Amino acid sequence: MQRRYLFLLLLVPLLLFSCKKEGRNFRIEGEFRNMNQAQLFLIDPATGYKDTINVERGRFFYESERQDTTLLLLMFPNFSFMPVFTGQGISLELKADASHLKEATLKGSDDNDEMTAFRLRAAQMTPPEEIQAAKEFITENPASLVSLFLLRHYFVDVAEPDYHETLRLCRLMVQANPRQQAVLQLYRQLRILNNGAVGNKIPLFAVLDIKNRVLTNEQFRKDVNVFCLWSTWNYESRMLVNAVRKLQKKHPGHISLMAISIDATRQEGADWLRRDTIGDYVVNDGRMWQTPMAKGLGFTTMPSNVIADRHGRILLRNLTKQESLEKEIEKLLTSKP
Repeated sequence: MQRRYLFLLLLVPLLLFSCKKEGRNFRIEGEFRNMNQAQLFLIDPATGYKDTINVERGRFFYESERQDTTLLLLMFPNFSFMPVFTGQGISLELKADASHLKEATLKGSDDNDEMTAFRLRAAQMTPPEEIQAAKEFITENPASLVSLFLLRHYFVDVAEPDYHETLRLCRLMVQANPRQQAVLQLYRQLRILNNGAVGNKIPLFAVLDIKNRVLTNEQFRKDVNVFCLWSTWNYESRMLVNAVRKLQKKHPGHISLMAISIDATRQEGADWLRRDTIGDYVVNDGRMWQTPMAKGLGFTTMPSNVIADRHGRILLRNLTKQESLEKEIEKLLTSKP
């Protein structure tokens, strides 16, 4: 009797611990029509971590321990994805038809219910209508985690971001979420990126080029002033810089060029210059993506560039096709007063 009583005393805490641990886990289960077997991926966009989820007989189940509410991306076999808001104790249910994944539903928490409702509405909209709907949602729900996803998806991670408008929307979210680290981090990033937005002026700078000459804004007061991000390992970026060099020779005295290298060492760029004609003003401080010139101009991808007028006002940015870059520079030169 005493042994049985002792066993029960030991069993009860164990069961309580198991229930507690189970209760704080995040779960997602789902079923697919028209898909019997497949692999899904649950990706953390902040860290790049990826979990594999196996679909068997059209069904799947996934469970993991989560402390805070975070955004993950569920990637389908066709490489489309669905945002998933996870958190402690959240249990979600996915229902989808593999032939109509845009109509998939994910329910089980307020954030995921709101996201599903927005996705289903957006599936019936044109792209401009989607953007307007996202803007309205963020304005009306700045504290929602759904707004954080919509801001990134429709306004940040796009080919031509409108940083002025994006920063305005993010400022609303900061006011509603002053302690939300993900929102604060995005706001800081946008403020940096906004420096290189069309209409703004080139930030004040004083940097050394690889020949140890001091470069300031005063060297870039010509009719057309081009700032290009490049590296020895990126062929496309080198071709864009060389295209500007050819135009400099065609229009002497009218174009200035700064080639900002993100190679790991200054020597790499110097060695390449002996074999190429990259340009007169080449900047490389060995800090790669952290170089202040690249950050100050909002360069986050390779290749990147901005074009400014003689007053330092940014006219164009990220002309990543050689033909477009040459065409726009020629147009600016022929239209100068």
